[in-house]
Amino acid sequence: MNTTTQRPKGGELAKLAGRWSNERAFWDWVALIQENPCHGADHAAAFIRAVCGIDSRAQLDHDAAARAKFDQHIRKPYAKYRAAVGCV
Repeated sequence: MNTTTQRPKGGELAKLAGRWSNERAFWDWVALIQENPCHGADHAAAFIRAVCGIDSRAQLDHDAAARAKFDQHIRKPYAKYRAAVGCV
């Protein structure tokens, strides 16, 4: 019998969080809101996990509370920032 627990696979939100973690504009936004430098993709990904209370981006697609935190604290504010600085 296989007793290993399978982790949920990431969907669209996990992919979006992954893309943003690799964007220079996202790093700049993270640095701005936390008043500390963002030192690249790993730091940006850790920021997303901390804000959303998750261990893996995949949880964004399977945990309603994490999804709500992502939308409220990351997706909406970052979309406003992108619009303000002219990111497409």
